[in-house]
Amino acid sequence: MHRIASLPGNDPQEEITFIEQPNAPVIFLTSATSDITCLSSVLKLSKNKKWRNKIRALPVAYLSSNASIDHYISNTCNTADIVVVRFLGSRSYWSYGFEQLGLWQLEKPNRKLIVVSGIESTANDLKDISSLKEVQVDFIQLLLNQGGLKNYNYFLHLLDKLISLEEIKLDKSLIDFHDELVKWNWTDNDYPNIAIFLYKSLLQSGNTELADSIVEISKRHQINPKIVWITSFKSKDIQKEVINLLANEKIEAIITTTSFSSVEHKHDDIQNSLWDSFNVPVYQLLISSSSINEWKKSTVGLNPIDLSIQVVLPEVDGRICTVPIAFKNLSHKDNELSISVYKTEPYEKHIEWCFKYIKNLVYLRKTSNSKKKIAVVLANYPVKDSRIANGVGLDTPESLLNILRWLKHEGYYLGDDPLPETSKELINKLITYRTNSDETISNEPQSYLSPDDYLYYWNNIESYAKKKLIKRWGEPTNSKQLEKRGFPINGLSLGNITILVQANRGFESDNLSDLHSPDLPPTHKYIAQYFWLTYSFKANAIIHLGKHGSLEWLPGKGVGLSSNCFPFILCPPVPNIYPFIVNDPGEGSQAKRRTHAIIIDHLTPPLSNAGSFNELLEIENLIDEYYESKLINDNRNDLLEKKIIDLLIKNSWPGIESFTLKSDKENINIQEIIDNAESYLCEIKQSQIRTGLHIFGVKLSMDKLLELTLLISNVPTGKTQGLSQCIADDLGFTIDPWKDEESLELKPIDINLFREYTSITARKVGTIVNWLNEMAMLIIEFHCKKILNNNSTQTNQIVLNRKLLKYLDNEKPNIIINHLLNNILPRLLKSPINEKTNFLRALDGKRISSGPSGAPTRGKLEVLPTGKNFFSVDIRAIPTETAWDLGKRSAEKIVGLYLQENGEHLSHLAISIWGTSTMRNGGEDICQLFALMGLRPIWDGTLRRVVDIEVIPISVLNRPRVDVTLRISGLFRDAFPQIIELIRRGQNLIGNLNEPTALNPLAESYRNGKTESRIYGSAPGSYGAGLQEIINSGSWENQTELANAFIEWSKWRYEGSNNIVKDRKGLEDNLAKVKVVLHSQDNREHDILDSDDYYQFQGGLISAVKKTSGSNPQAYFADNSRYQRPRIHKLSKEIDKVVRSRLLNPKWLDGMKKHGYKGAFEMSASLDYLFSFDATTNLVPDWCYKSITNNWLEDENTKKFIIDNNPWALRDIAERLLEASNRELWTNSTLEEIKSIKTVLSDIDSKIEKFSSNKNNNKSTP
Repeated sequence: MHRIASLPGNDPQEEITFIEQPNAPVIFLTSATSDITCLSSVLKLSKNKKWRNKIRALPVAYLSSNASIDHYISNTCNTADIVVVRFLGSRSYWSYGFEQLGLWQLEKPNRKLIVVSGIESTANDLKDISSLKEVQVDFIQLLLNQGGLKNYNYFLHLLDKLISLEEIKLDKSLIDFHDELVKWNWTDNDYPNIAIFLYKSLLQSGNTELADSIVEISKRHQINPKIVWITSFKSKDIQKEVINLLANEKIEAIITTTSFSSVEHKHDDIQNSLWDSFNVPVYQLLISSSSINEWKKSTVGLNPIDLSIQVVLPEVDGRICTVPIAFKNLSHKDNELSISVYKTEPYEKHIEWCFKYIKNLVYLRKTSNSKKKIAVVLANYPVKDSRIANGVGLDTPESLLNILRWLKHEGYYLGDDPLPETSKELINKLITYRTNSDETISNEPQSYLSPDDYLYYWNNIESYAKKKLIKRWGEPTNSKQLEKRGFPINGLSLGNITILVQANRGFESDNLSDLHSPDLPPTHKYIAQYFWLTYSFKANAIIHLGKHGSLEWLPGKGVGLSSNCFPFILCPPVPNIYPFIVNDPGEGSQAKRRTHAIIIDHLTPPLSNAGSFNELLEIENLIDEYYESKLINDNRNDLLEKKIIDLLIKNSWPGIESFTLKSDKENINIQEIIDNAESYLCEIKQSQIRTGLHIFGVKLSMDKLLELTLLISNVPTGKTQGLSQCIADDLGFTIDPWKDEESLELKPIDINLFREYTSITARKVGTIVNWLNEMAMLIIEFHCKKILNNNSTQTNQIVLNRKLLKYLDNEKPNIIINHLLNNILPRLLKSPINEKTNFLRALDGKRISSGPSGAPTRGKLEVLPTGKNFFSVDIRAIPTETAWDLGKRSAEKIVGLYLQENGEHLSHLAISIWGTSTMRNGGEDICQLFALMGLRPIWDGTLRRVVDIEVIPISVLNRPRVDVTLRISGLFRDAFPQIIELIRRGQNLIGNLNEPTALNPLAESYRNGKTESRIYGSAPGSYGAGLQEIINSGSWENQTELANAFIEWSKWRYEGSNNIVKDRKGLEDNLAKVKVVLHSQDNREHDILDSDDYYQFQGGLISAVKKTSGSNPQAYFADNSRYQRPRIHKLSKEIDKVVRSRLLNPKWLDGMKKHGYKGAFEMSASLDYLFSFDATTNLVPDWCYKSITNNWLEDENTKKFIIDNNPWALRDIAERLLEASNRELWTNSTLEEIKSIKTVLSDIDSKIEKFSSNKNNNKSTP
């Protein structure tokens, strides 16, 4: 239903509200509600009585949809003579409104449209919309931007003249000019000075309550506020004034409530922004455009506009997001303007919180390191001793040890005992104390929070949150986790540094309701841990080490949290420093927006191409020998064919069934099998895999530096080719090593040319690509050693074709070598230095500069060097035109593959889309969805931001539309509310088309009355897909239970970003029709067995479709890691490729062995994810388990490595393999294999028991 509001602003805004106001000669639309407040005051003056019923006012935000704009113009504006719009932003933000108002103005000769910009930087963009002369528009713009009662009175005078068709006189002497910056009640005292910037429009409208409250509360906390009223930070002149104004004030921190950012990161140098000149942190305090009651009821927190301009864009400046400190509450109802007038009112509870934070920040800045108390929180999930110190791509224990050494060197007090010498020793020491594992229940925790202390802090929690906690966990005094001395605090302390193992999130395997609860509150013990570090330990700063912990994912509003949101309840008002992998902007943004985190981004783990090894190398060599034999027609062909086929069967090669080969040899095309095997080998060899883990703040070894540099150098960026492309061109090859599939047959010209260079006869593109990479590696190695002054004799032994010698010239380098020397290598080499430097700066309370995030091996070189407080993307720019181009091509491959394999068009598909990948790739998955449905985004003509979506006609689409069911992540819901609205609009456009069922299955559903949204997700304020804890606990009997869990977590239907309905039946009905389940991956810096999210979302969808439809859907995987070469293949192939290229690869295993405890952790985790994919999809073949058993448990060196460094991981691996066999996922395990695994398990259990006993006997008192 659409609501018609006769007095706008009186009620909460719904998804689509049709605004109607009584007609009047003048309509005033504005982006700033303070304008309406000021105008309302002016109209109350006795001299303005003649304006009674002559003017209406409305915030532009109330006209957010095309339908509401059309309705308002055709009803309220139809008799108006003048429409004035004061707009903050470029025309693209409201392009449809400006377009329709332009048409309105042309309908009648005396109508006047006046559009002025409230921001200097966008004034030129809006000028040509107005119907008045430019000089008149400029004058009115100046008048309104100066603001205040006198100027608005003059504005009414000008409008009166325009209505009367009289000539207007522009007299600047009558304008009441205000200073660009207005100092307000500054005083000098001994308290720390904090600069506070507020919008000048509040001052001009007489709305100073917020400023008054800030002054009062700051002084109560012994902070000296230096309040400055300002219009915007965009102007370079104003930025200079700000710098001059604060130059001698010894500012300790900056607070701002202004929207947008001070820079455009596409054009300006982020590192030289206004804020860097002060070298103090900048905090963004939020002013919600909602009323306080609307905010309290909202599960979202901030509306899409507030999210964009007050959170996302300020992050570009490196501002630290806090909480709402003011709301637009109802002041009075102005019947003259026909609007409810709001004023900005302070929320003192949150202002108090902000100044507690500032006081702690000042302490960090002014106190010697020896007195600072720092808490380091290590994630631990699943809650096993094998998985302490989770951190994606990070050797977290080694990084922690380095951090402790840095702190000791910087004068922090870490106790009188020497630090552990190795990370192995550090982890063993940590496990000596209490962890989350039941095995350590007899160990002493590092401390306790007493029952009395807990209850004292508990009483400060608001009643709503308390009720949720009591409902699930009971009263604190009845908690099962409460011991005689209180709630145990897991971890260990080293002087003024405490290391905490983050408490269990709360899921209990013996309580199935927990496992099915998407909004489960944290336990009393979890809460006690954060109470302890806040009030007992009194931490001055917290370090959450590595992506990612659970705090920022606790239930609550998406952004703009309240005191009923658990992240806000628990995360104290102190700096929260968060080392975080650079390629995950989404989950990093979650920490920034929900726990005021200061990100220190770090490099990806070392990466390399998989190469050939073991049996793969043997197969490759046999195939080479086979083709050589064919060339000379010798008598070895039959023998070699047999050897190849036998080896392929032995290695369970995909597509080869041994029984078929044995029973029907005559009808088998051996040549085709060998050719396909060679093609797949080429693809595996070029697969990008992790070859180690990053150690925070530590430079890469030479071999890892070379490999990572090669991968980055090979990516074409803009008009610059990649290194291997340049080499290929210079050598005369016709192949494109970046774009062409490795499995393609070579052209004769390339075969002959390669033979000329190498004397080798190549058949596939992949062979030449591999050789080109070898040449590129030699070139990179030459320059690396030159830069690093490494005078190894190997440097002088490089042998290159004469055509490539120019690549060694660093005096007059060509374009690609110049790019290598001046961009790629310096950025990589500087990254670890920046990580360490800025980490220590953050602990000193200094500013951390901002910078973009993303995947460096996908051409995002601008994300280097790391060590930044990264930001994500402007949500208004999603999806990008580049994303549309790739998404469209990928979608066509999807429907093409389905048609090819099934002989019919694809009708129904399910897809999962995540917030973090959308931030990273600009919305490629969204564009896949649009293209499948037959939709395309519309971008505005200037800034190329998405303004709408349109239908692609069937005649252009040239295929049926696909009915797409979408499962969004919780982060996507929080970060992209406007995309949810856009997708929903697209569904309605397609559903309401008059097209036959065969061409438009969604329209058929609409005709049958099923017009509900196809967008589903987790419960408001919750995250995840519900499978991780169930699978980890073993509390499931069959796949149907997993499907039910996924459906239970995903049953919320999103009719809009803030209109969410519980609808399990609707989800099940839609999934029952699904033929294909799709998930996409946009980079190769990780794979599907690196994270639980892949099996939870795609695996969960597959099991749910199977349960609801009764048949297995086809599972597709989209590899969009190369923009020029999107790939689509079966999920089963992707699983096969990851297992062969990484899990069984000595290059990866050797890399893990260099990282001790965390390396074994990664091995165990990868097996868990493989098992979980099998549990949800049945797509993991038996050979995977058998090969892992052979390569990990029966290889003595590998087994010894795990035993020595992480015996708990070896136990987990053995138990998981046995579980796979017991659940008949691994169906052909032999008695001998099971016996061998059980022996390993028995031996390791004894070793762990002995370890625990020895440690307990030898442990000193904490």
